Amino acid sequence: MNRLQKFVEQDAATDQPGRTAYAFNATVLPEPGAGFDWRPVVGFSAGDEVLKDPALKTVFQTAIKRGFAIASRD
Repeated sequence: MNRLQKFVEQDAATDQPGRTAYAFNATVLPEPGAGFDWRPVVGFSAGDEVLKDPALKTVFQTAIKRGFAIASRD
């Protein structure tokens, strides 16, 4: 796939969310935390998200340069 995708780290047992990552391919993501796995977010649109939160532009630029970016949690 040639577009930026959003992935959420989720606890396999409880579905509790962890980190959020952006990448073009799931194979470049770092290892998930213990007990977590990366799950793609269906229907993600980078354009819509950056319109809602302009600060994501920097995160997306990092993902383009490095292959992935982890968004910091608030």
